[in-house]
Amino acid sequence: MFTEGVREIFMEGADRYGWLDNRLKKGKMEIARKLLARGDSPNEVADVTDLPIDTVIEISNQKFPVGA
Repeated sequence: MFTEGVREIFMEGADRYGWLDNRLKKGKMEIARKLLARGDSPNEVADVTDLPIDTVIEISNQKFPVGA
């Protein structure tokens, strides 16, 4: 519902002040969980998601629900 100009201003502020960082990290972590659940290696997942390998390894040590 924003005009393109308002959207650009919002995104500049979001980038400058990190408003979306937590949301993006949560999204990347969810993608990592799904990739790990289907059998991708932690190194591949870290490369695709740009998450630190330590974070990916921590996620890989968690149990996945059946059908994840």
